[in-house]
Amino acid sequence: MTKLSFNLWNDLDRFDLGDSNARPGVYLGQQAAYLEKSGSAVFLRDEIPFTCFRLQAEVAIPEQVGFIGLVFGAKDSHNYELVYLAPEEIQYDPVMNGSMTWQIYNGLMYQKPLPNTTGKWVKFAVEVQPNGAVVYMGEDAFPQLVISNLQHGDPVGKIGFWGYLPSYIRNLTIEEIQPMPITKRDRDLKRLSTETFVTEWMVSPIAENRWTKAVVEENGTLNLNRIYPAEQGSSVQVKSTFYISEEKETLLTFGFSGHLRLWVNEEKVYQGDWRWNPPESDGRIRSNMASVPVRWRAGVNTIRAEITNSEFFGWGLCIKTGLSDMSFITDEK
Repeated sequence: MTKLSFNLWNDLDRFDLGDSNARPGVYLGQQAAYLEKSGSAVFLRDEIPFTCFRLQAEVAIPEQVGFIGLVFGAKDSHNYELVYLAPEEIQYDPVMNGSMTWQIYNGLMYQKPLPNTTGKWVKFAVEVQPNGAVVYMGEDAFPQLVISNLQHGDPVGKIGFWGYLPSYIRNLTIEEIQPMPITKRDRDLKRLSTETFVTEWMVSPIAENRWTKAVVEENGTLNLNRIYPAEQGSSVQVKSTFYISEEKETLLTFGFSGHLRLWVNEEKVYQGDWRWNPPESDGRIRSNMASVPVRWRAGVNTIRAEITNSEFFGWGLCIKTGLSDMSFITDEK
């Protein structure tokens, strides 16, 4: 099996550094690449010839806040797969249209809590297969995280590394490995509907009324980063129209990131903000973050929302109606 190796302190010219400001450094007596700029990826200039491979490096986070990760399947500098190590967790965080998405992809399918790794060198590895990836730490043969649905699809593309706040990485290797089956987790819209998620939306830029259909992610969240670049202050409108056979009263529960205005049957029921502001809030989208009681009418009902982006960590909306018999009406224009 073929193996490529980069020490990252005297061969950074093999990489496209972009605006990362990556440069040689030393931590705990070990030479390495040092990164400190927010959320910038560094890509190996050469394409790799492997379809199944293991990315591995030694990484270190010197302070209580910092992030260092491995990049693969890069379609371009704004769209790539990212798995990173934080002081107390591993996070799968696919970058879409230039935005991180960890506020959308949260929970056990995408995160793994860890003992604190601050202030020491650790081995971090990702084994990439055509339909998934497996994450390892140290010398442990047991995986820390299995990613069974890569959000960008087939992971063909450039590889590299990524850092956010002070972090170090050294001895990056890319090794061809044997194919290993990873059971793919498909998006199950029928199950999500049974769990009363709104699964079908119409989406348009504010005031344009240029509507296109969008369906939710495997976790029930409408991911606006798939559709639009997440520019600061940009807003979109979304709506869902559906039919129910009889009048009902339920608790509408929802989560979002950014600023939300929400209407049910054209009656405004909520307005608020939710963003990364620790320790008060982490900005992650969860379907039970907020709730309002709603009386639904027999026949056609609508949910409409305006969502304004305020940060680059995930832009979206997740709603559960409490109704298990919705028939969606989609009119794409």
